[in-house]
Amino acid sequence: MPEIEHMNTDEVLSRVPAEFRSLLNLDHLTTWTLDRQREHNADHHEYEAARAMFQTVLRSQHVEGDGRWAAKRRARKVEKHLNRLVKASRDQAQAAEGLRTAYADHVRTVQALPGQRAAKAKADRRGQVSTFATKSLNKTVTAMAARPESEGEAASGEIAGQSAGKASGRTVRGVNDLFDRKGA
Repeated sequence: MPEIEHMNTDEVLSRVPAEFRSLLNLDHLTTWTLDRQREHNADHHEYEAARAMFQTVLRSQHVEGDGRWAAKRRARKVEKHLNRLVKASRDQAQAAEGLRTAYADHVRTVQALPGQRAAKAKADRRGQVSTFATKSLNKTVTAMAARPESEGEAASGEIAGQSAGKASGRTVRGVNDLFDRKGA
């Protein structure tokens, strides 16, 4: 619902029916899903017993003139509906457990988000400072390497122990070249 996205939590909760509000508590949801699982498992066992009874009775009803598998084929038309009930009750029990685990994961994720976002923001700030410092140092090195030689330095051919634009016979492109390091 688009109108709920812009509301605060209290307004959203006021629209949830009272009998379902308690399910937002993980302990209450666990109890509720375990009750549902017990019900579905009990239904599952009843459906299996009914299926076994129908299989026994219907498969044993032989009519004169039946072929070898005729009774089984007739019984199959009834058994398939019982099979669906058995499968549905088993799936519902598994879905109840899935609901509980998915909600527990959701709660854990929501609780961890502020810390993760703070850590990411801190890492982003560190990265920005690092990037700024690298750019600044590279500009400084480039400016120093590209400085025109003055009269006194022209004779010696060196600026502070290195030739202009060179670092040990190499072109200086950045601060990493001065320290023989690979770029980040």
